[in-house]
Amino acid sequence: MATYYLFLLFLCQQTIVSGVTQLSIIEGEPISVNVCMSIEREDAVNWFKDREINTNKLIVNSANRQSGNFSMDGTSGNLVIKQVNRKDAGLYTCQVVEKAKESHCIETYDLNVYYMDSPILTSYTENYIFYCEWAEIYPDIKPDVQWIYNGEIRDTKTTKYNVITTNKTSMLMVHQVSENDFGNYACRITVETRAGNMSKTSKVGEIKHTAACSFDESSRSVRRRSLDLWLIVIVCAAISFVCIIGVLWSAVNRRNQTSEFSSSITGPENEDDLPVPLHPYISQPVIIPDVCDGMTRSTTMATIETDNMSLNWSGYDEVQS
Repeated sequence: MATYYLFLLFLCQQTIVSGVTQLSIIEGEPISVNVCMSIEREDAVNWFKDREINTNKLIVNSANRQSGNFSMDGTSGNLVIKQVNRKDAGLYTCQVVEKAKESHCIETYDLNVYYMDSPILTSYTENYIFYCEWAEIYPDIKPDVQWIYNGEIRDTKTTKYNVITTNKTSMLMVHQVSENDFGNYACRITVETRAGNMSKTSKVGEIKHTAACSFDESSRSVRRRSLDLWLIVIVCAAISFVCIIGVLWSAVNRRNQTSEFSSSITGPENEDDLPVPLHPYISQPVIIPDVCDGMTRSTTMATIETDNMSLNWSGYDEVQS
């Protein structure tokens, strides 16, 4: 059948040859390449890889519409690639033979496939550093690098982060790590092409709570030491305060005792305040007022105690009323 379509090429009296049409696509996307002219059901369509019209280069045609990753639309005759691979880049030639008009057309397409490999993320969580590395990119230009934290793009222009980017790597360093920084990190590289923006995202790396244990423990240890120091200072201040109060209280008591002792030596200012002299064996006297014949008498009673006996004694002191 393929030989039949090629034979028709030599029988054609009119040939339409077009130039090379540039096509661009990003790897992994589908593409449909149009035929060089509108076709009828009876027309024959051949698609060749490269520019040669040769049976060895034939991919698909009206008789065989499927071959690997390539297929041909039965209605339009377009060449369809479901998922373009970087190996699919190159020249493709379309040939259409019209039986009724005894003419045919040939057109060549240059398929340009943009591609990049997914970046590789290397994490050093003990130092809170991530390395994003990429290998092959076409076109070979420096990509735009974005850092992603828990699925959201991170603003790395703040003092929280330090980013250093070269032609093939980008390093992210996280400063002053706290609990808000625990989670998944990834890098995304983007290149602008004629077919649109091409992006790839790395696998995730993680900063776990255990990775920052040393930092947390040291911080907590410093806080504990500070609290212990303040506690010691407060206790010492309280003890000093109590000691000062005790000293002042003792001084006041000594002063009061000294005053009482001085008063006991100098005696009372009025003779009436003098105490009644007692014999060493006489107990505390008891003064009993007695009124008789217009005279006021005070009776002094005392008890004289000796080793073997006790004597009672009373006396009267007359006082003019």
